[in-house]
Amino acid sequence: MEAAFDIPVLLITFNRPAYAERVFDKVKLLRRKQLFVFSDAPRMGKAGEDENVNQCRALFDKANFDWDCEVHQYFSTANMGCGPGVKTAITWAFESVEKLIVLEDDCVPDLSFFDYCKTMLTRYEMDPKVMHIAGTRWDNEFDVGECDHFFCTVGHVWGWATWKRAWKLYDYRMTSWEKNRDREMIRNVYHKRILYQFWVNCFVDTFKNIAATNHTWDYQWQYTLFKNGGLSTVPKENLITNIGKQGVHTKDNDTDVSSFNRKAGQWIEDKSIIVKVVPNTAYEKYHIRNFFLRNTTFKQRLKLYIKSFM
Repeated sequence: MEAAFDIPVLLITFNRPAYAERVFDKVKLLRRKQLFVFSDAPRMGKAGEDENVNQCRALFDKANFDWDCEVHQYFSTANMGCGPGVKTAITWAFESVEKLIVLEDDCVPDLSFFDYCKTMLTRYEMDPKVMHIAGTRWDNEFDVGECDHFFCTVGHVWGWATWKRAWKLYDYRMTSWEKNRDREMIRNVYHKRILYQFWVNCFVDTFKNIAATNHTWDYQWQYTLFKNGGLSTVPKENLITNIGKQGVHTKDNDTDVSSFNRKAGQWIEDKSIIVKVVPNTAYEKYHIRNFFLRNTTFKQRLKLYIKSFM
């Protein structure tokens, strides 16, 4: 690892100082040259949240930097919500830089995650098809061969990176969404009816609820990838541990904890294998069925299939 890591990092925080500190501890090890910190404001009527937000912000006091680091801070004075907040943070950072690593406060990276992001951001900087660098690898049991990374049409956002050239295509309001036309677009990506109808349902719900909920930003980003034929790199090993079992949108009765606290491995670059810039379709089919659809019943999947004809 370099003495001073030169790829800018954006750290997005809110009301979990213990989580934010764990992620920041990883960031400090890199002694990076440039750090962006976004902090959303406490919500009205939430007792004790203002104290938690202030504790998060205190982590980034000048006294906590013992190296030469250009720190940019965006401490919101009014609560934006998860959707507008993350969107605003990334857009703000890209006013100053051309490439960016993004970490939310519950995504603890293995240190090799940063080398992976730097390598991918450099290697595919001039390839417009590559829009997303994912740090999370799901379904590790699926054999993708000896490559150190591969490509997928889905861009997971638990620890990721991208370029300004890609983010400028982002449309938070999904103003270009048109169900019948875009259904065909997604169908050209996933030819299996259940798979593409899953995404159509996600985008229909997101489009309807953007103004009302302010909770979502990542489905709009995934729509941007589909719309522009974008691809995501995926590391052979998972590089992110999500520690956020407790959070704003975590339900008390949520018993599916399989996504959280997954062990992060180490990324080792292998220059001997040429990776083609095409999606691993076998992995994608397996991934959608075993990740996105893992908790659906036969009846729910049948509904997806029937709805795909409508």
